[in-house]
Amino acid sequence: MLIDFHSHFLPQIDDGSRNIEESVGILDIMAENDTDIIIATPHFYCTEQSVEKFLERRDHAYERLKPHLKEGHPRIGFGAEVLYDHSLVNYDKLPDLCIRGTKWLLLEMPYTDLDDKILDGVEAITNRGDLKVLVAHIERYLNFTSMKRLDELMSMDLIGQINAKSLTSFKTKRRCMKLIEKGYVQVLGSDYHRIGRGDVTVNHGFEIITKNKKFDDFAEYAEENGMKILKDESLSSIR
Repeated sequence: MLIDFHSHFLPQIDDGSRNIEESVGILDIMAENDTDIIIATPHFYCTEQSVEKFLERRDHAYERLKPHLKEGHPRIGFGAEVLYDHSLVNYDKLPDLCIRGTKWLLLEMPYTDLDDKILDGVEAITNRGDLKVLVAHIERYLNFTSMKRLDELMSMDLIGQINAKSLTSFKTKRRCMKLIEKGYVQVLGSDYHRIGRGDVTVNHGFEIITKNKKFDDFAEYAEENGMKILKDESLSSIR
């Protein structure tokens, strides 16, 4: 079962799909590429809007799209891509942004060096007890921080996601493979925003990874992880 844990296909809610037609087109592409489940993860910035307003906007975007969904489209789940901010450590509404039906939160790190304050804050979030952390597109942060810092982040009680598109260029593919080898990657996402932007569906990412004999069972591994996440099974059973 192919699960896409990171996407922006809901219409006119963030920098993703610009209208209903594009949203339908993205879901058509997902269906053509065998995606079974796709999680809608619009951007959430705690400094710009309340959780209540965000959820209202997300539900409204889906209700607008719903009459246009087709039988072959993937099943849709709901979450958010939450940009890290120090105030999130004690943010009481944070669990409401988890993937619906689970305690898993897709957390995006800031595009800066992962300094001690940020790492301490993320660790505090993982220790809250009312949610579990899935870090979005972990390969991207190496453009801003060192592998040592990323090692510190990924040593915490959390799991990681990479974008399928990052596997399509030589430089970022090598980076992703290294992260997979380190055991930092549990699932994939498309991070699909717009048609024609060059985003890649998760099946293509798995095809690239499993061509390497060292990782020929990675697709099964990620599928198992994905199902455990959606069933809200404990982190210890994933690692």
